[in-house]
Amino acid sequence: MATIINQASLSYTYGATTANVLSNPAVTVINAPLSLEKRVLEDAYRFDDELTFILSLTNEGETTLSDIEITDNLGAFTPAGAAAHVVPLTYAGPAELFLDGVFSETLTPQLTDAGVVFTIPGIPAGSNALLLYKARVNEYAPLDAGSEITNTVSVDASEPLSASATVPVDSYADVTIEKEMSPNPIADGGLLAVTFTIDNRGNAEATDLVLTDAFPVSLENVAVTVNGAPVMDFTFENDTLTLPAAGSVKTTLAVPAATFTRSTQTGAVTVDPGVLTVVVTGTI
Repeated sequence: MATIINQASLSYTYGATTANVLSNPAVTVINAPLSLEKRVLEDAYRFDDELTFILSLTNEGETTLSDIEITDNLGAFTPAGAAAHVVPLTYAGPAELFLDGVFSETLTPQLTDAGVVFTIPGIPAGSNALLLYKARVNEYAPLDAGSEITNTVSVDASEPLSASATVPVDSYADVTIEKEMSPNPIADGGLLAVTFTIDNRGNAEATDLVLTDAFPVSLENVAVTVNGAPVMDFTFENDTLTLPAAGSVKTTLAVPAATFTRSTQTGAVTVDPGVLTVVVTGTI
């Protein structure tokens, strides 16, 4: 759709005088034969998620529109302090075309430096085309809390069109735990150290952790440290560790959010997980 604003000028004479007068501005709207909308199905994203995008194109003209070229920039943007743009999405396909709600065909797009390019063979007069496709969140996507990806498409038509869809990063904790026992092997009656390394690769703190572990052997003189500091608020009953003790209000365990660093050279994001370390010692 385009807006035309026009004002006329009128010159006239009376006697030996020449004068000019302007008309009022006249406004009219030209309805383009093609309209474009874009949306994304998912409410938020995480690294390596697949997002589903839907393009809606309506031919409001009186003739068929042919060979409509659509370019998706896959969320390209220039990070702060960077000299070049990065592309946070990777086309994952397939691109399925529906005409007036009926499946028509699967399109084969072209991958270019500008993104991914689709060509719709034709949209009859008065018809609607829906194009559905997926893109994967890659290593260039922003992951800090509050980040978002804005994905823009442009259409090469009689009048250039564009539409965008914005999806925010999810607020989440992504926790893993690794257990290690030492020494290995250990003599009967020796001091066993069990180390739990708890990582959080998400952008939100993980809170209210409760660690339980049923040991296959009995331990005596059990002691626990959290990030190197001794804690007493645990139970070791029937050879099962519970940290913190059930119903405890003294000790709370949390793993901080990860930190995210973007390379100034490649633009890729590196994840430095938040870490909590628990060490349990006891005599076998």
